[in-house]
Amino acid sequence: MKHLPIALLCAATVAVASTSVRAESPSATGPFVGLSLGGAGLMPRSMGLAETGETEHDNGVGKLTAGYWFSPHWGVAASYIDMGEFTQTYTSGSFSGDVRSLGLGLLGRVAITDRWSLIGKLTLTHNRSKQTAVTGDPAQFPNLSGNSTQVVAPGLEINYQVNEAASIFVEAESRGKAASKLDTAYAGIGLRWQF
Repeated sequence: MKHLPIALLCAATVAVASTSVRAESPSATGPFVGLSLGGAGLMPRSMGLAETGETEHDNGVGKLTAGYWFSPHWGVAASYIDMGEFTQTYTSGSFSGDVRSLGLGLLGRVAITDRWSLIGKLTLTHNRSKQTAVTGDPAQFPNLSGNSTQVVAPGLEINYQVNEAASIFVEAESRGKAASKLDTAYAGIGLRWQF
């Protein structure tokens, strides 16, 4: 329910992108690559253990993207995010792990002005959370490591076209579960090159 306004905004973006908003759209078609730097949200959910503080997380996360715009409004992108290591401490011990995320997404783009555009994302993700250290009984943390594959929405990006080949953007997206009790998200600022 808390993601409903964002989901509605993403759905509206995709719906508007399916219509021809501007015949003279500046958005080129073809392949692109991108790099963004930002932060990951690693959110362990309640497991019946008393937490003794916030989740500690590495600072700085990088995302690599490669994709293709089939039209001024529709594209696909593959992405990889190394979300780094995190530690969650409980009264009975602590769990440390690292998280990686792969994604394949459908992109819908709407031109706002001749240089600004809004991009909505629907992404199939495969996430992995791997245990790196445990204090206490390891049997109490089975829900914080593992693999998970799911479709996640929404993802949203605001894009500024610097020139014909380069654009800068700000993005935020859910990446889904990395394990049955570990949710992930990503936000960052980046640069994209189009060929």
